Amino acid sequence: MKTGLKALPPSISIGPTSAGHAVSLCEAVGEVARERRWLVAVEGFSESETRLFVQLNQAAGVPQFVALCGLTVVGWCDIVRLYPHPGYEHNGRLGIGVVAAWRGQGLGRGLLDHALSAASGAGFRRVELEVYASNTAALSLYTSCGFTVEGVKRAMRHLDGRVDDVVLVACSMTDGSPEALLHG
Repeated sequence: MKTGLKALPPSISIGPTSAGHAVSLCEAVGEVARERRWLVAVEGFSESETRLFVQLNQAAGVPQFVALCGLTVVGWCDIVRLYPHPGYEHNGRLGIGVVAAWRGQGLGRGLLDHALSAASGAGFRRVELEVYASNTAALSLYTSCGFTVEGVKRAMRHLDGRVDDVVLVACSMTDGSPEALLHG
């Protein structure tokens, strides 16, 4: 889905995540996690954990995409089922990240566009995520794509001498159309 914003760098492609991406995805997630600022995890996951995550998401038919520079994963985005309980299956939790060297070049928006475009087809009607209040670039991206703030967990994270609020943002696809959400 195109939002009319800046194009991706020519060396970048975005496509569905496959088991073949697991090793590079594991490295990308680990790199972002070790920054200790953007993700809940402060260490990456093992290759076997990453491969299992990808395989389970493929089997569940949920959106998961990677941004690639050649064969190297430099960003990812997925939407997983938030609750397995009856009446809640339409809720998804978004996970997204871009390695430091590629931030500010439109990869986050491109990944988010792909995931939200696939969300309705996977049965999602609501997508949420939690983001640190200090991550103003991410908050700006989410709100520009139709997410709204639903709540704030004050001083939720105390790490490395920093205290951060956690902001819950969500978007609703009540008409089943991420297009309305992205261009609302």
